[in-house]
Amino acid sequence: MMSAVSVMSINNRPRRDYSPYLSKITSLPIETVLEDIRDFKSDASFAVTELKQPHQKVYLGKLVEGGIYPIILEHLKRCEDETFADVLGEERVGHDEFIESPLVWVVFLANSLNYLQDRDISIEIAENIDPLFKCIRDDMTRELFGEQKFWYETYPTFLAMVPNLVTKSRETMDILLQKQKLLDMIIQPLFWQMYRPDIMTDQLAVKYFSPHMFTAPMHTLYYIVARICNQINDEGQQTHNIPERLNKDEMKQLSEIGYKAIVSEAYDPKCDITFMAGLLDLIKLHDPTSKQIWYYMLNEMGTSGCVDNRVINRAVCHGSKSTLDHIDATKLPHVLFVLLHKVPPGDKLLPPLPDDARYAVAIDAGLLQMSMDMILRFESLYDNDLYRRFLSIIEGANSIAFHPKTQKAIARVDKAELRRILSKPQLHSLGRRNELCDKIFGTIAFFSKDIAPSQGPKPNFGGVLETVCSSCSKELEKDAIKRCGQCKKRIYCSRECQANDWKNGHKKECKLMLQQDADTDVTGHANSGILGSEKKKLKLQKQTVQVLAAAKEMFIESTPAVLLHANLNDWDILDCVVDINFCESPPSFELKLAADFLDNFTKQSVHDNLKRYIEETRADGALTINVMFNPATGQPGDKEATFLNVQINMPGNCMKQGSWPAAQKSMLEGMKEDEPDWQGPGHIFAGFAPGKSLMDRWVPPRDAM
Repeated sequence: MMSAVSVMSINNRPRRDYSPYLSKITSLPIETVLEDIRDFKSDASFAVTELKQPHQKVYLGKLVEGGIYPIILEHLKRCEDETFADVLGEERVGHDEFIESPLVWVVFLANSLNYLQDRDISIEIAENIDPLFKCIRDDMTRELFGEQKFWYETYPTFLAMVPNLVTKSRETMDILLQKQKLLDMIIQPLFWQMYRPDIMTDQLAVKYFSPHMFTAPMHTLYYIVARICNQINDEGQQTHNIPERLNKDEMKQLSEIGYKAIVSEAYDPKCDITFMAGLLDLIKLHDPTSKQIWYYMLNEMGTSGCVDNRVINRAVCHGSKSTLDHIDATKLPHVLFVLLHKVPPGDKLLPPLPDDARYAVAIDAGLLQMSMDMILRFESLYDNDLYRRFLSIIEGANSIAFHPKTQKAIARVDKAELRRILSKPQLHSLGRRNELCDKIFGTIAFFSKDIAPSQGPKPNFGGVLETVCSSCSKELEKDAIKRCGQCKKRIYCSRECQANDWKNGHKKECKLMLQQDADTDVTGHANSGILGSEKKKLKLQKQTVQVLAAAKEMFIESTPAVLLHANLNDWDILDCVVDINFCESPPSFELKLAADFLDNFTKQSVHDNLKRYIEETRADGALTINVMFNPATGQPGDKEATFLNVQINMPGNCMKQGSWPAAQKSMLEGMKEDEPDWQGPGHIFAGFAPGKSLMDRWVPPRDAM
C-alpha cells in the first residue's frame, strides 16, 4: 500500500493556514464543505486532503456519500481545453481564499484512496480520470490546464495515485490497463534520467521532482506483474501457492509490458529498447530491494516469451560486470535460464526447452566465459543453487549444440580466452565446480570440430553436401552425380562407391531416411509436429546426419573400450547396444545389454520397433548404436519433439578381424596376454586416457583452436 501524499512536501511552497478549518471540519454540515470545494475555497479543499484520523475518516465517508468525488472529477475534466484561470474565474485568481493550483484535487484523490480503502471509489476514479490522464501522459507538451508548471508539480502526485488505484482490486487494475498508453506512462519515467534530458534538466523538474517519486511506478509495475501471475490475491496480499501455467491472455499481458518502449514514440520514434532490455539498466542503478523487484519482473516476463536479442545480450554483458554483488549472483543465473528457454504452450506443465536462436545470441555475447567467471568470483555461494543453475544453462547449450545457430556460435567462441580462464589456479580448488569447467570446455572442444559443412574443409557426412560423393568424398560435377535409388539423398561418383557405402551402413540409414519422409522415426514415434513441412524435413535430415557422423566418430574412437567393457561383463558384443546421448554435457556413451536398453521404452509400439531393428542388425552381424539428441525442428509443447532417438549400425567388416565376435575374441586374448594396448577396467569409456580430467580430455586439435 502506498503512503499518503503530503501537499506541502510536493508543492514545496508555503500555503494559507487551513488548520483552523481542519480542526472544526467534522462539526460543519456536509453541504457547507461540499459547496466550499465546488467554489474552489482553499481551506476546505486542503482540509479534506488530511482527513486521516478515525473520526475524520467517518466524516470523509459522509463527504463521499454527499458527492465529493463527482465535484472534484468534474473540475479535473476541464484540464484539457481550459486554463486554470478560466476554470477558477478571473475574480478568484490571486486571492488566498481560493486555491492556486489543481494539485490539491489530485492529492485528495490519492490520499482518500489510501484512507478509505473503498473498492467502489477506486472504480469511480479509474473510470473518470481520462482527461487528467491524457494531459499527464503527454510528456512532450507537458501542460496541465494550459501550464507546464501545473504538469510538473502534479506529475509526482499522479504517479503516487496510480498504485493506490491499481492495488484496490483486479477490476480496477483491468480498467486502468485498458486506457491507452497507461503502461507507457508508468514505465517511461523510470528512464527519464538516462534518456530524457529535456524533461529532467528543466528548472521545473529540479523544483518539483525528487528521486523518490520514481519508486511509485516501480511498485505499480511489480504489483501488476504479480497480479497477472496470480501471486497476489484480491486483498493485495502475496500468495504462496505453487505457480500455475499462465493462460494465453496472461502471457499476452506480460508480453505487452515487456515490449513497451522506454521512451515515448513522439520523442524518439526509432527507439527499439524495450522495457525488458531497459530493466538491466535499472538493476545497475538501484538499491538491493529495488534490484530484487526488477529481477522478479525480468524472470516473469521472460517466462511469457518476451525476449529479444538485446535482452539476452544485455543480460550476459551484465553478468560480466565487475560491479556485480551477491544479489546479482543469485538472481541473474535464474533469469538467464528463463531467457534462454522457451516454455511450451498449453495446460501441461512441460519443462522449458532450450532455444537455438537465443542460445546462439548468448554464446556470441560471452555466455560460456561469463559462467566460468561468475563461478570463480562468487566462491561463497558454493552451496547456493548458483552452481546448479549454471550447469543447467550449459547443459542446455550442449543439448542443442547440433542445432544450426548454436553450432555456429560455439565454433566462434574465443577458445584462447576460455583457456585463460581455465588456467586460473583457484578454479582447481573449487571441488566439484570442475564439473562445470568440464562441461563448458567439453562442449566447446567437441562441437567445435568441423562437423558443420559450412566451416573449413568440407567432409561429406551422410550426403549433406550435394556435390561430394558420400563414400569417397570426391568432388563431383552436377551432371556426374548419381543418387541412391531409394532415399534419393545420398550421392555417389560410381556404382562401386554406392556398393561400399551400402555395406558400410547406408543399408540401415536408407530405411531411416525413408521413414523420416513418412513423418515417422525408426522408434515408431509419430513426428507430425517435427516433420510438418518439407523445409523442416530437410532441416531435420541434415541435422540427423551431422549427429550420426559425430556419433560414428565417437564410436570409432571408443571401439577398444566397447570391446573391453563387453569382455569384462562377459557379454556377447552382438547382444549389446551402444547408447550415445547428445542431450547430456559432454555427450554420454554407454554400452548396455539390448534387453536392458529396451526396458527403458514402455510404449509397446516403440519397444517392438526397436527390438525388431536390433534383431535385424544382429542378424547382419552388425552392432546397434542408439543416438539421442534434441531436434532443431521440434514444436514446443510436443512431447515427442523434446528429443529424438535414431539408430545406426556398425557392420562387423569394419573391424580388421572381419567381424564383431572375432574382434571381441581378439580383445579377450589380448587381455589374457596382458598386452599394453588394453588398459584394463580403468580405461575411460570415450576412448580417452585414464586419470585425466574432462578438461584435458576434450582438448581439440590445433587447427580447431
